[in-house]
Amino acid sequence: MENTDLVGAEFDELRRLAHQKFGIIVPANAQSFLDSRLRGFMSMSGHSSVAELLHEARSDGREDLLINVVEHLSTNHSYFYREPAHFEFLAKRLLPELSERLKRDRSRDIRIWSAAAAAGEEAYSVVMAMREFFGPHYQDLDAGILATDIATAALRRGALGEYKSDLFRHMPPDWKQKYLEYLGDDTYRVIQAVRDDVMFRWLNLTEPLDKLRGRYHLILCRNVMIYFDDATRENLVRNLSNLLAPGGYLFIGHTDNPDHARIYLDQIQPAIFRKKAKT
Repeated sequence: MENTDLVGAEFDELRRLAHQKFGIIVPANAQSFLDSRLRGFMSMSGHSSVAELLHEARSDGREDLLINVVEHLSTNHSYFYREPAHFEFLAKRLLPELSERLKRDRSRDIRIWSAAAAAGEEAYSVVMAMREFFGPHYQDLDAGILATDIATAALRRGALGEYKSDLFRHMPPDWKQKYLEYLGDDTYRVIQAVRDDVMFRWLNLTEPLDKLRGRYHLILCRNVMIYFDDATRENLVRNLSNLLAPGGYLFIGHTDNPDHARIYLDQIQPAIFRKKAKT
């Protein structure tokens, strides 16, 4: 195999493509880290040089290749019941509010979007939380979750719903008994009833979001905006706020900059924002 080390011009081109296509900022000091990640990717893809890889990634009709490259360069790590304070808020405030709203409006429709879903750990955790809150009445609701990401391999893993046990380390113990089935080899699968309530779709958050119907009661966009520049973050938060129902909530990551969310939404507590309800 030819030399796979990144040279300066190739590194700059990779950074440019990641930002142009997906709004992702690759730090200027990350060249050695990316070099290691790229070598691992190229050993699987069969590309003999970085130049060859970049040439093909720039070609028309090969956005899938660029997505795979970016997926290997980014940290697509999540786990179940991540940031427990969000799930406590969900159970103690958001879902009780939503339950009262559904009764008032005589509605059964709960609309939730996991906007940077990785392999579905977040979306499945929210479904489990709703099942815990509503109990047997959950079956009377139309409560599916949309889970989107640019990482196609992660979306495939999410649809499969199989995970190693370490990803459940923060989950309440009784949830593990209710919602998982053991497959052996330290692997668990989310039960079919929960998997049926999550719809996985590819979506680039930096592109127009007009295809989404909007009026979401909750949007989770956690730990992804740290990869974006300031202008991309503001545009995304504005789009997300427009897609929220009045009184709907936006959860961001504790590592995400909250400044833009404060422009469009009311901050309720750290990393939790609310759109004003109609009076």
